[in-house]
Amino acid sequence: MSRLGGKCENPKVGGEGNDGVLVDPNEVHPDLVGVAGTLRQLGLLPVVEGEIHKVRAQLERIGAWASRPSVPLSCERMLGFSVNCRVVPCKLYWPEDDDTPLLMFYCHGGGFRHGTLADWDAPLRQWVRDSGMAVLSIGYALSPEYRFPVAFNEVVSIVSRVINLGAITHCPVRGYALGGDSAGANLALGTALALRDAGLDALRQLVLFYGSYSRRVSSDSWQRLGGYGGQNLSAKTMRAYWASYLAEDEDDWRVQPITADLAGLPPVRLIVGSLDPLYDENCELADKLRAAGVATSLEVLANMTHGFMRFNEVAPVVRDVIFAQAIALRKALA
Repeated sequence: MSRLGGKCENPKVGGEGNDGVLVDPNEVHPDLVGVAGTLRQLGLLPVVEGEIHKVRAQLERIGAWASRPSVPLSCERMLGFSVNCRVVPCKLYWPEDDDTPLLMFYCHGGGFRHGTLADWDAPLRQWVRDSGMAVLSIGYALSPEYRFPVAFNEVVSIVSRVINLGAITHCPVRGYALGGDSAGANLALGTALALRDAGLDALRQLVLFYGSYSRRVSSDSWQRLGGYGGQNLSAKTMRAYWASYLAEDEDDWRVQPITADLAGLPPVRLIVGSLDPLYDENCELADKLRAAGVATSLEVLANMTHGFMRFNEVAPVVRDVIFAQAIALRKALA
């Protein structure tokens, strides 16, 4: 698969299918097309409208199907962190043969209103195996039951608490990274800014997959790629997510971290698909980070749409993406 690191322009070449044949740059990667076809046959195509409990239930069925081949790690543990009278469920994934690993905090995607810890079992297990890092997946509060800033405050509190302790479940760790995808990438970037402002500089790297960093849905990529290739992320959907998440139409940096002063952040890795409506936004963030003096890597994945992370067990191209990013982070933090 072709990758264009750090280029804020439309990729000029397509990716490669499993047979090594180049794919038209405007076509969705064959592996993702195959996943969509199987979901259609199983009656599991995602829905974005309707009663929220029904939407969540369908997405959880998709997650269960996608993660079924995933083999659990020998050490996985559910944890609970009390934040503002709510116990926040988290899941700790621990690598083998490392008593003092690096730890990556992770915030899953889902438009601030969908997603469970179990839905991200498969990609995070692979991340641990490929990187050798431990991962703490944070089950932050979902909207509309809990609106901004509840989820943001929960993530900041948990990350700060673990870093200040220097250990998790009494097991020491030797360094920290912070990652997330989509809405989770928004929370991760905002948390990194909050930690910087608090003088807590323990984070060594951010790894952000196809994040949503502002409320604007008017860019060229939103117009060209909203709902592209059957994906359900469109300008209409994103507006609905924001309306569900925000209690009072807030627009400060905690909601739109791309508007913040970005200086002083740790190195940032940005990953986005060339067919993702958030493409322009990720390019803009990369430019702003570099202008603020932050070491930044932008990787554009040809023929990839939004929300691919959960399909690593059923789409080889996603498995390859996670492997490449995990290895790159391991080398960067060695």
